[in-house]
Amino acid sequence: MKRSALFLASLLALPLVSQAADLSYSWVEADYVHVNPDHFDNTDGVGIRGSGAINENFNVIAGWSKLNNDAPFTDSKTWYLGLGYHMPIADKTDLFTEIAYAKETSFDISGSNARVGVRSALTPRFEGSAWLGYSKFQHTDSNVALGVSGQYKFTPTFGVVAEASIGNNDKSFLIGPRLSF
Repeated sequence: MKRSALFLASLLALPLVSQAADLSYSWVEADYVHVNPDHFDNTDGVGIRGSGAINENFNVIAGWSKLNNDAPFTDSKTWYLGLGYHMPIADKTDLFTEIAYAKETSFDISGSNARVGVRSALTPRFEGSAWLGYSKFQHTDSNVALGVSGQYKFTPTFGVVAEASIGNNDKSFLIGPRLSF
């Protein structure tokens, strides 16, 4: 029984340890963002986000988004700044965590975001990740979310990213081009 479980675990992990390109923690991207909050109408907008490697394990993260809320609410502008940590757990696969301070400027509220997950270069052109996230802003309920993302790389520098998350307060997705350095 133990051998079959070990064999099955090895088969499931095989895509994570395949020959693949390195993971970059220095990148910038522009996104189309769609959020479906539980208590409001759909919101669409744009975002810019990026990451900059500080050293082998740490990176700075930052982002800005502008969402067009349906009436009676105004547009929502949010930015965040934080720190990420990643460590390899297999060839071309990292465990990562991020924490950030966030500010929503239209309603003048602040909060924090955190994520922990796994990111892997599955092939030389495709990488994927899965995570558990938590966010909390002043005067609002906290949001716990599960998310997945993927990036298809046309070249080592240029790719397209898609990301989706489902939380206890909303569902969202984004898509956009990414430049990796």
